[in-house]
Amino acid sequence: MRAAVLMTMRRQYADLVRLAYLALDDGRTPAADLLTTARHAVRQAARATNSPAYARLRHRLIVDILTTAPRHRPGPLFFEPAPDEPGPVREQVRRLSHHERLVYLLCRLEDLTAPEAAAELADHLLVNAWDVDRTLQDIDAATDLDAQAQRAELRAFDPTLVRLRPPPALSRRGRTAIVLAIVAVAIVSFLSYGRYTTSGKAGDPVTVAANVWRRGYAPSLNDWPTQGAQRGDRALLRRAAQAWRNDRRDPPLGPVSIMYAGNVDDATVVIMHDAPGTRDSPMVAQYFERRLSRGVESIRGLGIDSGQFIMIGTTWRYLVPPWISDISAALPLLSKPYWHPVGVRDGVTDRLPWRWFDPDCQTYMVFQMQYRPAPLPPRKITLFASPTPESGTPLIWFRDPDPHREGTGFTGEPGQWATIRAVACESVTSLSDVGDLRVGRLWSGDLPDDGGRATLTSIDVSVPWGTTGTAFLIGEDGRVLTGGGTTNSDYASAADAIAGTVWWRSSSRWHVIAAAGPGIAALKVVGELGEQEARRRDGSGTLLIATGPSVHGKSPQLTRLPVVRVIVYEPDGDRTLIDPG
Repeated sequence: MRAAVLMTMRRQYADLVRLAYLALDDGRTPAADLLTTARHAVRQAARATNSPAYARLRHRLIVDILTTAPRHRPGPLFFEPAPDEPGPVREQVRRLSHHERLVYLLCRLEDLTAPEAAAELADHLLVNAWDVDRTLQDIDAATDLDAQAQRAELRAFDPTLVRLRPPPALSRRGRTAIVLAIVAVAIVSFLSYGRYTTSGKAGDPVTVAANVWRRGYAPSLNDWPTQGAQRGDRALLRRAAQAWRNDRRDPPLGPVSIMYAGNVDDATVVIMHDAPGTRDSPMVAQYFERRLSRGVESIRGLGIDSGQFIMIGTTWRYLVPPWISDISAALPLLSKPYWHPVGVRDGVTDRLPWRWFDPDCQTYMVFQMQYRPAPLPPRKITLFASPTPESGTPLIWFRDPDPHREGTGFTGEPGQWATIRAVACESVTSLSDVGDLRVGRLWSGDLPDDGGRATLTSIDVSVPWGTTGTAFLIGEDGRVLTGGGTTNSDYASAADAIAGTVWWRSSSRWHVIAAAGPGIAALKVVGELGEQEARRRDGSGTLLIATGPSVHGKSPQLTRLPVVRVIVYEPDGDRTLIDPG
């Protein structure tokens, strides 16, 4: 098998190196460093793959590039890439983001279709065929070249062509200084290597240095540095890890990493997480040592790797990572958000008084903070957190009506706060089981029969992945005015292509309310109310309100709602059925 892999590598080596080189080329890294990094990535992919098939080698290479923060290696000492003048296509590709370069190269360089490229990256990147087509169209418009011409320029580039590097014109003293500098840098790099395993017994818990999270663009649970005054107490860390391993119900999978070890109020606390791999979600365990007791007191399955807050026991304090700052909290029960700053010391927040929480509102608080992943600029995010350590901390994102922009956290809009109140206080969804939330505004306006103003809102969840979204009509005061209808969306859907429908009851009769974004061509109501249709106009959204049965007067007693469905027509002719509930 290894011989077959090596034979395939000899035949396809140039193609794989070209793909890796162009995927990593941002226009700023020297060509020699890029070549060394690309060759190393190809060798790593070959070692990790037991199949000689080119598609398997390419898939492994793409996964490594996508999931590993780029660490460019210094170029070779004795040779360098041949002189190269990039054409218009490569100049435009350099301006793309890391992920956009990958989807573009899979289509133009590797001849994959847009759905095939999206499927290739689906396990590690939230991207669909529409996103791939948008990237391709941007390059087409920027270069004014067709796909064949773009492919020809990319394949004409051969990064494996090299030439001997001319010897440096340095004196003996200068060469000695360079050698000493290289040795010094190697020693410092070795001593400051971020992640290390505590020395001693095999299987000891892992501690993470403070600077590890700064190396990637999206720090995860594995980058969470070990915090707390007692993080160097190896005996304490071993006791905590062993207590978790002895748990018969939820023992850790894989190595145990320490997130915090220190004194919180009247107890010594060790917070840990396991590393089960890609097939299972990680768990977080909390070990306490008090005057009369010790042991693991809570184990929380994250479900997703984006949990940013961890409630510490019942202390009303939270453990937060260093890439979170400027934290403030507000009660969702109030009609307006009143944000209270929350201090953080060594990763642990100040104590939040219990009087802030209200049992009538699922005992959830709303937190707002700055998310600062190095080296990207900070952005504001919003999440829910509970005083129960076993509960999740779902992020809440509001879809931007412009599909070219990412979603945002809470920006201060009254309609966003009304949605937050509805989610937390009206039991729109179970916050402990859904992962992150993505909220979209389908329509805002006046309801018929003088029903006041309301917003038709779509709510999608990230766990379980691919779950169909729900639609609710929410009043300006945050009250949910309807039961849950269905949408054509899920967590990864484009903002302008979402449609939803609900039944709403006014003072006199029932109405079917359906709305869709500007990416939907038309909506049609079919069923026992007859057929009614509304089409998109001038690139704006579509609204359709169908009048239903009366609820008072001479009408007979209503025992059931009519059977109704809404057909969602997309511009390409595809159709989806949604139910008002």
